[in-house]
Amino acid sequence: MAHSSQPHPKHATRRDILTALVAVIVVSFVVAAGAGIAVLLIGPEGDLMSRVLVTTLIVGGFSVGALSCLALWARPAHSFGVAGAGVNAASAVVALISVWAEQGSDDFWRILSRLLVSGLIISAAWALAALMLLLSQRHRPIIRIGLAATLVALSVTTALAVAGVWWEAIADAEIYPRALGTLGILSALGVVVVPVLALLLRDSPAISVPQDFPADIANHLLKTARRRGVSVAELVAPVLDESIGSSNDHGRADQGPNGTTPTLEA
Repeated sequence: MAHSSQPHPKHATRRDILTALVAVIVVSFVVAAGAGIAVLLIGPEGDLMSRVLVTTLIVGGFSVGALSCLALWARPAHSFGVAGAGVNAASAVVALISVWAEQGSDDFWRILSRLLVSGLIISAAWALAALMLLLSQRHRPIIRIGLAATLVALSVTTALAVAGVWWEAIADAEIYPRALGTLGILSALGVVVVPVLALLLRDSPAISVPQDFPADIANHLLKTARRRGVSVAELVAPVLDESIGSSNDHGRADQGPNGTTPTLEA
């Protein structure tokens, strides 16, 4: 019976949604870029030009962040990526309001400015975390530990930075800049080092097992190999070598006086 080559409806729907999201992001950026170029070439100077150019930067910057988050599409951290794209979109709206709003009380502008800074911090951190999570399926222990440590440091740094934006008591604390700087350096270190290690220390190629192989034994071998950071072939190699050696010794013992294997003749 011939197998159908058409994709599964669920997979096709996901691909269509991703295509639509990426198209919206790209079109928005193209329109904003076109408006910025038009203002620079033929548009009026002054406040309007500044606002259009800032709008172009906002749309472009948050588009990059949203696309970074959508890189997790159809991966285990799919929901995290979609949420990150939403956060980038919401932050872009806040930034656009801050650029184009004309009126508002002092309280309105104070809250809006805090929302703007918080959105910038969270969106950038979310995009970085999404890119880091592309390595979540790597099995090398050093990469998994480094990834977890980096994500924790990045999360704490983001939370501390946002807290300093909203609460002056935290921002004015003497230890605050030292703690924020230390955590920021650790986050940056992980963001750089972990991907480099992932490039240098690639996982061993996965091997398949026969369908009639006991599932519990196969799972045990895979888990043990991943825990030790080796392939299944490397894990069982010592046992295979001993078996082959024993088999060879047994074969030599069965050989005849002239080095040939005895045979039965009719």
